[in-house]
Amino acid sequence: MHMKKATNITLATLAAALLASSCIKEADPYEIATEDQVTLETLIEGIPASLVQAGSAGYASEGQAWDFALPAIHIATESMTGDVAIGGNIGYDWFAQWGTNEALGADYAVGALTWNNYYAWIMAANNVIKQIDASDFATLDATQKSYLGFAYAYRAMFYLDLVRLYEFKENNYTEAPGVLGLGVPIVLPETTEAEAKNNPRAKVDDIYDQVIFPDLDKAEELLSGFTAPDKYTISPALVYGLKARAWLERGTAKNDAEAYVSAAEYARLAINASGCTPLTQEQWEDPSNGFNSATANNAWIWGLALPSESVANLFCFTAHMSTENAWSAYGNDACRCINSNLYNSIDLRDFRRHSWLDPDRKDPEKESYDYKSCRKEGKEYFNELPDYANIKFRPAQGAYEDFKVGGAADHPYMRVEEMYLIEAEATAQSNIVAARELLNEFMKYRFTDGSYDCSERTPTLKSFIEELILQKRIEFWGEGIIMFDLKRLDMSMTRGYKGTNSPSDYRLNTDGRAPHWNFVIPRGEIQNNPAVVNNPDPSGKITPWTDK
Repeated sequence: MHMKKATNITLATLAAALLASSCIKEADPYEIATEDQVTLETLIEGIPASLVQAGSAGYASEGQAWDFALPAIHIATESMTGDVAIGGNIGYDWFAQWGTNEALGADYAVGALTWNNYYAWIMAANNVIKQIDASDFATLDATQKSYLGFAYAYRAMFYLDLVRLYEFKENNYTEAPGVLGLGVPIVLPETTEAEAKNNPRAKVDDIYDQVIFPDLDKAEELLSGFTAPDKYTISPALVYGLKARAWLERGTAKNDAEAYVSAAEYARLAINASGCTPLTQEQWEDPSNGFNSATANNAWIWGLALPSESVANLFCFTAHMSTENAWSAYGNDACRCINSNLYNSIDLRDFRRHSWLDPDRKDPEKESYDYKSCRKEGKEYFNELPDYANIKFRPAQGAYEDFKVGGAADHPYMRVEEMYLIEAEATAQSNIVAARELLNEFMKYRFTDGSYDCSERTPTLKSFIEELILQKRIEFWGEGIIMFDLKRLDMSMTRGYKGTNSPSDYRLNTDGRAPHWNFVIPRGEIQNNPAVVNNPDPSGKITPWTDK
């Protein structure tokens, strides 16, 4: 089944109650389309469509330009790390709340982006599961098996993200002993409305043991032998990759040697089953198809399609993350740049460095890379952008003047490169020598002269993990992955320092994990489900660094 085609049905993402004004306060909770309103086929095909849908949280009509589902969530989590800096006019940064750690409490609309969307998507997956008799997989035909396998994989994916976002992990800025070990409420097909209104946060362990791993096991079984027709359709490789992510989380949380072994094993299974290979330099730097096409390379395990007919101008990833598009000030006047310290940590031999504009690019006496651009005036245009501006994400097909075409970019969810790095990190827990070999082997894809060798600078497990995460931060900058790793590993963020390229309000430094990586449940859920105990509001808990 091909999953790229557009659907006209809005599933599980329709807001029934919107704000009465453009205030950023949180809106009332909304209802979900039920299984009897849509066919099974449109429901299963509508899930990936809803993941890129403008207005999915119900705030687009209120002018909230962050309201475009999963790609927006990825920008939000990236904005919460220390790796992204805003260059130019910060007034166009629609993700400033996440970037400055302000107004992230229960009363604010931004909470709907994650909470409302993920539970809407879970409802859609539940509706598929509810419609197919799963008591005996052997009785299902091939289509039913694939649909049900997709639904279980989706549900596991959504709960994995939710628990990683909302689990309160200890930090040096907020305290909440009463919620330690708690994740999110579990909603299943059999959950009644009455139960949903008295549904406390489940234990993190229970979410993994009762939902995430069982769902992934079922998806693995149901999709055994299934061949995805394209990169937009869930495949066994994606299921293995999700298992690798989940086992790595469990390994870190529990210091569990067996979980680490499973993480490494499933990462390798994902690599092998996908048949994917890491991006080449040519593919990485492609000015027309770089990081905007699931079909222009062999690296993506799974991606999301945004059909041109569904592009809503400013409500798409490209509008905010591409510095080359000509229709959105959000992407060029408020450039998303790399943290200058992170940029300076990238070896000159590493071609990934070319994803950001070097401060020396305008100096004719200094050697500078000949950056490739989809714009006619490429070099001249790049010279006008702030230093360190990203050119990683291009308008689709290089169409920088036409938002209907250029905004219709595929969105990466999982690349095979992540699996190589998960395998190396998990292996390091028991065999650091083998882990170094794995990392060195992977980095041959990025140091094309083969000169990378981490052996001498990673004498300990701690130093190896730090080096690996550094490479992961460079590799997946802007893709919505790294915050989960930083939170998992209790790592610090640093945006305030002499020579920083972050605006003053964004200069947040932390000792260990940031408090805002523990997301706050929105007011609407608390009102409708009083059994839920919330995380503390992290807003303003970090004083911006000043050079005084």
